Amino acid sequence: MGRADQYSSIFWLIFGSAVVYGSYQLGLGNLIHPGPGFLPFWCGVILIGLSALVFSQGKLAQRIEPGASPWDLWVGLKWPKPIGVTIALLTYAFTFTHVGFIVSTTFLLLFLFKAIETEIWRRAIMAALLASIICYSVFAVWLQVQLPRGYLEGLLF
Repeated sequence: MGRADQYSSIFWLIFGSAVVYGSYQLGLGNLIHPGPGFLPFWCGVILIGLSALVFSQGKLAQRIEPGASPWDLWVGLKWPKPIGVTIALLTYAFTFTHVGFIVSTTFLLLFLFKAIETEIWRRAIMAALLASIICYSVFAVWLQVQLPRGYLEGLLF
């Protein structure tokens, strides 16, 4: 893609810089006693390094395909699936505490398996239920993380 890669890598370079700055403001701590910004700081540093790598690769590829524009990033993109996933994740985020973890996660995964990946109903339902129950078992039972029960799960369990 050449120039298109350069434009996208500039965005991620700026985003990584913002992450590094925000993480530094939170406090890094040290390797033995990491602060709240320790992990995001190093993720931002890695993001900056990778975006610099993509930028340089785009610079090399630009020599091969001159005249590319930033709009070349969007050519051939199929919009319905990314928009559907975005709407599903936003709906999940807003209903998560009201409906509860198991029910909302099951419906999110069911939507993703059925609408995005077009699995057969039986496999989609089984996979969504199994994944939700396993996640609930790991986080709520084993790690004892408090997950929202929601109104619906309060009635069911």
